[in-house]
Amino acid sequence: MEAGPMPAGIPFPEYYDFFMHWKTPLAIAATYTIAVSLFNPKVGKVSRVVAKSTNAKPAEKTESGAAMTAFVFVHNLLLCIYSGITFYNMFPAMINNFRTHGIHDAFCDTDKSLWNNALGYWGYLFYLSKFYEVIDTIIIILKGRRSSLLQTYHHAGAMITMWSGINYQATPIWIFVVFNSFIHTIMYCYYACTCIGLHPPGKKYLTTMQISQFLIGTSLAISYLFVPGCIRTPGAQMAVWINVGYLFPLTYLFVDFAKRTYSKRSAAAAQKKAQ
Repeated sequence: MEAGPMPAGIPFPEYYDFFMHWKTPLAIAATYTIAVSLFNPKVGKVSRVVAKSTNAKPAEKTESGAAMTAFVFVHNLLLCIYSGITFYNMFPAMINNFRTHGIHDAFCDTDKSLWNNALGYWGYLFYLSKFYEVIDTIIIILKGRRSSLLQTYHHAGAMITMWSGINYQATPIWIFVVFNSFIHTIMYCYYACTCIGLHPPGKKYLTTMQISQFLIGTSLAISYLFVPGCIRTPGAQMAVWINVGYLFPLTYLFVDFAKRTYSKRSAAAAQKKAQ
């Protein structure tokens, strides 16, 4: 499984072969998963946002110093800006591809114009960002909270799925890049606000948007397997199956998270109202 052709114009091209070698995402994902299992607290605290909407005791709530708060804010702000830039460049490229090609040729990117003009470059950078995003988990553990199975699976799996799509130039990887960059722009903006004490509404709707992107994205990815001429190599076909196989458990974990989280908050809010 050699690294695929290098996209034009990427920064630090001398490291491309290293990051695109199949052992790199597997080794980093495995190291990340093992580290989480070793350092994850047995009993975790809850965030200030959760504590505010539940009956959590003060000792169960995370407290952050000024330095940690500043670091978390900058981290979330950077990922918000980066995700926004990715979406800003990828979405118009998708629209332009459909404007200049027939529906089948645009959907399948038969002449690789989408890949050459945007997806190869921004997709590769998006793949690299998945390594940086493990800082989300580091922050959670440093604050004394537990990294959930959803959190660990999400980050570890994203490294491998993005690698497969970029390495094999699988056209459906645009779904991951476009949808995820849009959701992450909103999500990291929300987290940047909450870490400095702001409480914007809509966390429940953000989770709904995440689940919706998985359902729509999975359906779109599967459709590529049945459209003639879309998936032209065994590697690209494997990449689609890797992504689909990753998304099914991820969707289940998100739905389970939503049920447990928002049902608890609704019950706590009702209890407070009754007192």
